[in-house]
Amino acid sequence: MKKTGSKTLFIGLAAIAISAMIVGISVSASGGELFGKQEASDEQSTNRFMTIDETLRKIYGDNATLGTPSKDELLGKYEKCDRWFIKKGIGNTIVYRHQRMIDNATVAGDYINYQFDKDTKELKKKIIHWRDDLPEHLPPVIPKEEAESLVRGEVQFTTLYFILPDTPVFPIEPAPEENPCWAVSYADDKGYNIDVII
Repeated sequence: MKKTGSKTLFIGLAAIAISAMIVGISVSASGGELFGKQEASDEQSTNRFMTIDETLRKIYGDNATLGTPSKDELLGKYEKCDRWFIKKGIGNTIVYRHQRMIDNATVAGDYINYQFDKDTKELKKKIIHWRDDLPEHLPPVIPKEEAESLVRGEVQFTTLYFILPDTPVFPIEPAPEENPCWAVSYADDKGYNIDVII
């Protein structure tokens, strides 16, 4: 086990962690089903997703929503999957973004992004960054609590990542060769810091 210190833009990392958290919450809240457990009533499922939508809007703005291609007519024309996408209007563009996850680990740098014209609904751009050298499921990792115990300071949040070797989010020299890694954000007398626990 190795601990690597890294100072980074706290806000940028927080946004990535929160994106992963929202996707994780929606998946865990749905119990592995697209829109709630089969035995749950429609009202219970709606209440669960309203809470997620409220959280999403606090982070990404009032016009951000979370959904799957099967529930979104525009995105459904291009995607035939059960992945979760954040939808947001930005100027004259409708943007859909999916953050790749492997089990409960965020795959830093891997995403799917669709951009549509707001008026014509024409596809303006599609961007996919998806590595093919990663496992389908998580390998064994140390527990989150153990990773948090290795930092000195008040833990703010902890996220499990597959770190991209040349990522600007974790400017670590040398880049970690082992993945996934725990990124533990903490506050101490020097401010906010990130330690990457390998």
